Amino acid sequence: MTGERRGVLQFIGVACLIVCVLFVILSLPFFLGQYRVLHSWPVTQARIVGSEVVTQPAAKHDQLYAAKLQIEYAVSGKPIAVELISFQSSNYAETVNRAGEFPVGSWHQIRYDPNTPTQARIGAGWNRRFFAVPLITLGCGLVFAALAAGLFIAARF
Repeated sequence: MTGERRGVLQFIGVACLIVCVLFVILSLPFFLGQYRVLHSWPVTQARIVGSEVVTQPAAKHDQLYAAKLQIEYAVSGKPIAVELISFQSSNYAETVNRAGEFPVGSWHQIRYDPNTPTQARIGAGWNRRFFAVPLITLGCGLVFAALAAGLFIAARF
């Protein structure tokens, strides 16, 4: 392998490492935000008072569906009513199934921000669904790390 080709592979490898580091750095605030919710937001029970699938604006010629939930809960004896978007997808049937997990009248555990009690999260927990965004971001970084490793190995031989 020529020195020039080796240099190009190493250069692209370094670029991939830089992109990897950027993805890892980008994932950290997402992880920390979710961690903060799990460790500092109190838990309470909320009653589902409305559950429907709605359409939302999306890219040109696309349709996005969301499970829109209306919930009620109390904080320090004060009733609070909140509207949440629980799930978004371009798959209507998948969105209907997700909304079906929250029938009107059912009770579910939520976490709410003690500083802004109208900010609530349903389904918050140590699960893939709750950590999906940071895990996907971190996964993209790992893909670029693997590409960089492959390029550095190829440059050595």
